[in-house]
Amino acid sequence: MKLKRMADLNRRLIVSSILGVIVTFLIAFSTSSFVSLLLMLCVAALAGIGIWEYAQLAINKGIQPATRWMVVAAVAEVMALYASLVFVDFPQLPVLVLAIAMVLFFLLHFRDTHAALFTIATEFFGVVYVAAPLGLMLGVLYPVAHHGVPQEGRWWLVYLILVTKITDVGAYFVGRLWGRKKLSPTLSPKKTIEGAVAGFISAVLASIAIYYAGNHFFDGHFSLSFTESIWLGMLIGIFGQIGDLAESLLKRDAVVKDSNTLPGLGGVLDMVDSLLFTTPIVYFFIRMH
Repeated sequence: MKLKRMADLNRRLIVSSILGVIVTFLIAFSTSSFVSLLLMLCVAALAGIGIWEYAQLAINKGIQPATRWMVVAAVAEVMALYASLVFVDFPQLPVLVLAIAMVLFFLLHFRDTHAALFTIATEFFGVVYVAAPLGLMLGVLYPVAHHGVPQEGRWWLVYLILVTKITDVGAYFVGRLWGRKKLSPTLSPKKTIEGAVAGFISAVLASIAIYYAGNHFFDGHFSLSFTESIWLGMLIGIFGQIGDLAESLLKRDAVVKDSNTLPGLGGVLDMVDSLLFTTPIVYFFIRMH
């Protein structure tokens, strides 16, 4: 059993390393128009796959959502946010897409009213839960200026991903090695309070470290103070773990272990669950700073 767990961990590390290299490349060259468009398509694809996985969870519960239209709405939402940031001065475009999606989901059930309330709620919530936060990652990458000074969006996106994932890593390893008290036995029996505390501390320390690095390399273009790095790291450390537990709640209700069977990953939702809760925090911090 231990050998199987180690093999699975090694596989995940290899796949995660490859993905890390690809993501680093895309972020580094995201100022290029071609790479920017490619990055948007990648995020849209993640949203499409993620919403498909979410729909499969609903199907396991006996709900029959309009999966294809959910995928279309999710991809359209990401593209709308990207267009509003890069091409046109129309910040309301993503909200318009959500409104159209809501109307569409109603129209799809006018002929068959059976379980319409549950199904429409499931469809619309899925788009908001998966596609909207993933789209906001592009908003983090292409932020507005701060007091007239252009912000280094690439560093902000690195900050978001690293602090969120370090929270997961800290919680995982400390929980496995020294965890004793269960955090939420009903949702995720392997998660512990000790791991959660370690994840929280890891997030704060990583946030402070990236603050120092960002100010050293991007003086004035990475607007984050020392105090802000502490409390923003605290928020990410808390909400990242809430996002992890939230997806565990959905999987537990649907009686599945992973949201998909992608080699070395599990599923897209398994990979981005914590980011779905931390991305809006960083996005609105940048916008309201």
